Amino acid sequence: MKKFFRLVMPIVIATTLGPLVGGLLFCLLAVVTALFDQPGGMDGLFGLFVAYIMFAYLEGVPIALLAGILMSVWMLWRSPGFLAAVAAGLFAVILFRLADEIGLLSPIGGSLVFNNFVLTLVVAAIAGGVCWLLTRRFVKYV
Repeated sequence: MKKFFRLVMPIVIATTLGPLVGGLLFCLLAVVTALFDQPGGMDGLFGLFVAYIMFAYLEGVPIALLAGILMSVWMLWRSPGFLAAVAAGLFAVILFRLADEIGLLSPIGGSLVFNNFVLTLVVAAIAGGVCWLLTRRFVKYV
């Protein structure tokens, strides 16, 4: 049973923390933009933060779920590492892009990956790294 929980844990962590990290990255970008582009432009940012986090979960959970599954499969053979977590996030985005390219995703579900591919790759790499850093002591070996 302990092995089962260790294999399920990357999936749970990726789907809960991955989109949150992505949404917080966009919140940080909004704060920096408000500070440098608009003097006194911090009004109404809280509503944007809620929208960013909700959109991150709406669009990011399927990608994070696939990245968590890829990480669990990796853990069958080796212990997880930082590069494996980042690679799982990047590979999940690439797989979603290929699925959208051949028409497996709906126009609504694939729009983020298709229109913002490079941005999604960067966010997935950062989120994968942060998720690994937050949970590395818990998933050492299966």
